[in-house]
Amino acid sequence: MIGMFDKNKNGTIDFNEFSALWKYIQEWKQCFDRFDKDRSGNIDAQELHSAFVTFGYNLSMNFCQLIMRKFDRTDVHTIKFDDFIQCCVMLHSLTESFKRKDTNRSGNIKIHYEEFLEMVLDTSV
Repeated sequence: MIGMFDKNKNGTIDFNEFSALWKYIQEWKQCFDRFDKDRSGNIDAQELHSAFVTFGYNLSMNFCQLIMRKFDRTDVHTIKFDDFIQCCVMLHSLTESFKRKDTNRSGNIKIHYEEFLEMVLDTSV
């Protein structure tokens, strides 16, 4: 995340960059808390699905469970706050990459394998 706020790309952040990062994290914390319905400090697949629907994504529960397996570092079928941010930023970035290719907004794109890899690697968090 520091890289997102390191405006001059020198590998560090100054006070103003840190302030922007802190505000960004606080906004994500409020978002996370809104969907952590049971106040466990973690998001489960159902809560994640609810978040995605609220964000405008029409994704299946199976996909949310896949996200859980990918981002659950403790194998308890939930994700923590930092993983929630990472997964949401990744989903947003991949969606934006997809939209750039889906010029007629059909929900389908035709790309070569290397283009696919570039999309994924360019949006890696």
